[in-house]
Amino acid sequence: MAYYLGIFGGEGTTNASAALTNGNKIIAFAEEERFNRIKNSPSHLPIKSIIFCLKKAKININKIKAIGFGWDCIHQTNNVDKIKKKIQSKFNSINNSYNRNLEKKFTLGLNYKKIRNELKWSLSRYNEKLGNKKITFIKHHLCHAASSFYVSGFKDSLIVVLDGMGEEMTGAIYLGKGEKIKVLKKFFLPNTLGGYYSTFTDFFGFKALSEEGKLMALAAYGKYSKKIQKKLNKFLTYDDEGNFSLNPNLRFSSNRNFSQRYSDTFVKIFGKPRLPGQKITKFHKNLAFNVQFRLEEIVKLLVRKHMRSNKQVNLCLAGGVHMNCKLNGELSKLREVKNIFIQPASSDNGVSLGAAIILAKKHEAKKFTKLDNVYYGPEFSNKEILESIKEAKLNFRKSNNIFFETAKYLSNGKIVGWFQGRSEVGARALGNRSILANPMIGNMRYKLNKEVKHRELWRPFCPSVNDTHFKEYFKDCSDSPYMILALPVKEYYRKKFDSSVHIDGTARPQVVTKKSNIKYWKLIDQFGKITGHPILINTSFNIQGEPIVNTPSNAIRCFFGTGIDILVLNNFIITKKNY
Repeated sequence: MAYYLGIFGGEGTTNASAALTNGNKIIAFAEEERFNRIKNSPSHLPIKSIIFCLKKAKININKIKAIGFGWDCIHQTNNVDKIKKKIQSKFNSINNSYNRNLEKKFTLGLNYKKIRNELKWSLSRYNEKLGNKKITFIKHHLCHAASSFYVSGFKDSLIVVLDGMGEEMTGAIYLGKGEKIKVLKKFFLPNTLGGYYSTFTDFFGFKALSEEGKLMALAAYGKYSKKIQKKLNKFLTYDDEGNFSLNPNLRFSSNRNFSQRYSDTFVKIFGKPRLPGQKITKFHKNLAFNVQFRLEEIVKLLVRKHMRSNKQVNLCLAGGVHMNCKLNGELSKLREVKNIFIQPASSDNGVSLGAAIILAKKHEAKKFTKLDNVYYGPEFSNKEILESIKEAKLNFRKSNNIFFETAKYLSNGKIVGWFQGRSEVGARALGNRSILANPMIGNMRYKLNKEVKHRELWRPFCPSVNDTHFKEYFKDCSDSPYMILALPVKEYYRKKFDSSVHIDGTARPQVVTKKSNIKYWKLIDQFGKITGHPILINTSFNIQGEPIVNTPSNAIRCFFGTGIDILVLNNFIITKKNY
């Protein structure tokens, strides 16, 4: 079987990544931010991710049969004037000067000749000679769709892809049947649900294209308002089938003295934007709720219509919009949806996997099995970990029963940095690069936010729970292996697990099975034997604004720069005090 490499990144992009398949098997899949330590790797090609993939497979780039790039740069470059005119036609004739950042993305950022040359030059620094090997440029949203459907385990499914933009499109609805994906509906600029949400992310003083999760979390503190919904009608309208239209003059054009993401007219409607660090008021909470509510209503209408008209009960989701766990949870509860699969790397970090899969299927027509884990990053031997520990001149000990000892620490209220096996891909830590804590300790959310994550105190945390007790704790038990679905916690357990339950009574669970992660399952099981409940707070092993740790040295640095009590690297235990 041949090797196929999928990549995405470059000027104007975020979430650069690379994925390598061998026939129908995923060999490696990683994000550039983990290697260069720059959150989301804006405007970077995934060079270090590519090198990791090659090393993992023990091959050089000449062994790659085909390379796929998750953006149709050739189409975009050759049709740039036509695309720009089409977008400009959506604006009022009085003011036809749309956002220059958008224009730059079409004319400069993803030029296929530039990408090829940069890849050749950058890879040559690692003695990898790309030569004249052809790179196939694949439609962005098709890559998203492939990254979800082909590894969903479904024979057929509706596929919904929604994001900010990809080429001139902002999303699409597909029908997956067998080995084929057929497009049913396309969404084009300036109508963008991802752009709608990132506009308000910026307006709230959060970082657009990175901190949309803060807006989602804040929404749970607000209430529905007819007055705010009327204001939102001036920005984003929709009909009873979910067809939506965004007013481009409020986002892309006109005077913009506050932000490049919204106009001064937008500010007249919604008020002055919140500055980072400024107090969050009742107005902010209510506006967040209504922004989230409108997104949910639109996507629910779209999904219901197309599930019915295509007689589907299976739903696949991908694209940056579907990093929104609350939205995904609402979709999972629709009566039309019997089964749901959400690509765990839904944002653009998952595009590289889709590109690799599309090429593999084109050349070998192999069926990919259901994705049952996302542990495709680097791993480190005990020897490598010891070298890092000794380099840092640390005291340590090796445990003969790491699961029991760690569970004991956790039951006693200690915060543990847990570093095991291959790193996860995606924004959620899933038990290999995780910070763990006891959800039954009332002030644990405060401690984690204040002393460890260094972030807003109202931000929620998520639980990992063993499959043996998932249905005992949660209502509406959709399959939730990747912490990307917000589901209601049964009322009896909301206070008991208070530190991992959001104010609206939901949580984003990771259901852990022996098959998906045996080490993590054993740890949670031991914790359950001690406390009576196999459930842990699990948050990513990083602080706000930094990528998840990738190496033992990254973990040691984060450990000593935060309020984490215990660091576990494979079977090695490092403490700050004599616990």
